[in-house]
Amino acid sequence: MIRIISKVFSARTMNMALEQFGAVSLKDFVLFSLLGIIFVTMIVLIRRLLGKETEPSDILTGIMLAVYMSIILQLTLVCRADNSRIGIELNIFHGLMGPDNDFHWLMLAYVILNCMLFIPYGFIWSLFSFVNSRRMLIQVTLVTLISFVTSLIIETAQLLTGRGYYEIQDLVFNTLGGIIGWIVFYVVYGIGKRIAGKVVDR
Repeated sequence: MIRIISKVFSARTMNMALEQFGAVSLKDFVLFSLLGIIFVTMIVLIRRLLGKETEPSDILTGIMLAVYMSIILQLTLVCRADNSRIGIELNIFHGLMGPDNDFHWLMLAYVILNCMLFIPYGFIWSLFSFVNSRRMLIQVTLVTLISFVTSLIIETAQLLTGRGYYEIQDLVFNTLGGIIGWIVFYVVYGIGKRIAGKVVDR
């Protein structure tokens, strides 16, 4: 186990894996974040015109989502050149079951990063009241579907623009990351409720 960790998280392997995502531009990050926040503001205003109130916590969550989505879009699409990555890979275990070589450890690192990328995404979606106000099974189903559809849209956009390989592996591990994000939320939420309950009892 220690050997696997040292191989996957070695500086060389992680640098190679991070290069696959590209670099985030501060200018583009601010621009996309602002566009996302404007979009959230428009939704809130439209809801108000329709006589529907929006929870302050949902507005804050929407802003958090807009900012994080700008990061995801840059890492997976915006920072890459057109037709720089062309191909389709339908094997879920592509590179994961290979021999002990640089490519094998690179693919393992890439899978881990893909999963980690969607953990905050799943967590943020779990903060919305229309998700966390429902039963546990519905919560995890909603977050799973949202994560899968988001990943599918990204993979399709990458395929159409040539800015990324269309990989089933990415779909699976992005979605897994979203589920882990919901699990983190559920654990934190449960601990928070217990602490709040103890404070009230006192």
